[in-house]
Amino acid sequence: MKRPLACCTVIFCSGIIAASRFNFSFIQVYCPALFLICFCLLRLRNMRRQHIFIFLVIFLSGAACYKNNQTLAADHIARFRRLENDQIYEVMGAVISEPSFKNGKTVFIFKTMEIASSRFRQNCSGNILVYVAGKQGCSYGQQWSLQGNLCRIPQGYSRNKKSYRIYLNNQGIYSVMRISSAGLCFKLKERSVLNVKAAALSLKKKFEESIYKRLSAIPGSILDAMVLGEKKNIPSVIYKAMMRTGTVHILVVSGFNVGIVAFILVLLLKAARVPRRMRFYIALPLFVVYCLVTGASTPVVRSTLMAIVLMFAYLVERQADIYNACSFAALFILVSNPAQLFDIGFQLSFASVLALVIIYPAARRFLRLGSLKIRPLSYFIDSILVSASAWIGTAGFIAYYFRMVSPITVLANIFVVPLAALITLSGFSLVFMDMLCPYMAVSFASVNELLIKILVQVNFFLIRFPKAYFYLS
Repeated sequence: MKRPLACCTVIFCSGIIAASRFNFSFIQVYCPALFLICFCLLRLRNMRRQHIFIFLVIFLSGAACYKNNQTLAADHIARFRRLENDQIYEVMGAVISEPSFKNGKTVFIFKTMEIASSRFRQNCSGNILVYVAGKQGCSYGQQWSLQGNLCRIPQGYSRNKKSYRIYLNNQGIYSVMRISSAGLCFKLKERSVLNVKAAALSLKKKFEESIYKRLSAIPGSILDAMVLGEKKNIPSVIYKAMMRTGTVHILVVSGFNVGIVAFILVLLLKAARVPRRMRFYIALPLFVVYCLVTGASTPVVRSTLMAIVLMFAYLVERQADIYNACSFAALFILVSNPAQLFDIGFQLSFASVLALVIIYPAARRFLRLGSLKIRPLSYFIDSILVSASAWIGTAGFIAYYFRMVSPITVLANIFVVPLAALITLSGFSLVFMDMLCPYMAVSFASVNELLIKILVQVNFFLIRFPKAYFYLS
């Protein structure tokens, strides 16, 4: 088998889908999987039959993994049956996400440890989504006592007909707490030990300070999204314009950004004549830190893992295989949280990569682009093929989830992606120069302001084209 890891990933995903569609328990899939593993190890010698049973084991492992992920602990807060809408509850635990402030509310994910009311007190587990009226000065890793209304997530539907409850459940969130005042939140203690994620988020804040100190509000918010993955400050009119042109992906830290980080790291380490093995050991922790700084979203985790796999292949002087790297990343994400398979971020991230590695080379061979001697024309056609391949791979998902089709995407990405690469490179330079040599940071800030203004104007120009985008009924 040429690519066994890719085949195993597809079978593992099939097991997850089957488990999500049929009602059976974890034990009902775990026991057959365990039996088949023992059977393969002790009895089978015929390789062809062994492959069949191994594939069955992988299928059942995917199903068992999904069922185990959906099985809640006995003291999980979702099992708590005594919730009353008008009752004030006290919940103690720790903040496990970076708090954000939007629409006059502070929002964060809270890991519960204990719950109490006027009538009882007991231990509990599980995550809740917390809304605090006003600005609350909490940070990742701190332990707090919160007092407010606790309720289950309503079965509401968003515009794309996707259940909000299911979306949050897939993120491991089963209840919502609403707190009327920041005065009802009491800090218990700071982080007791050094936490890598907390350190990464602290570093992110310093980077954001550098960006907003040097740039005006709108360019700063766009650069913050492109470099650090923070989209909350982008004006809605700009975000919607980029959604309609299909270029909003540049505002999400993904393989594009990780690729630029990898390029800069390898270039600097090679210029410094660092040996091949040392380049890998230096780049590896820096990739992980950048992944944590940008929030460790699915596209970032996928691209970080793929970059590590490809660099490892380079280290051991083996030919890198993009399919195996992609499969490894998918398995890593799905084993840790199988529900990610149904997340739009996961689907778009992997669909775009697979489209680029399958459709683009096939189209290039079909057009015999390698035999074209005119370099500028060859580069232009190449750009069209890359943009069209990514659009074909993701258009179906976007139409299904957002009820929108954007034919202008193919043209838009030809101009926007190179521009975004320049902005990202200049943005990283701005952040590091602001820390190392503040006087030089001024010039990078001016360049960023200009490039971002061009980017915004290009998007507004493109959405004026006839039938640039349209919504499905």
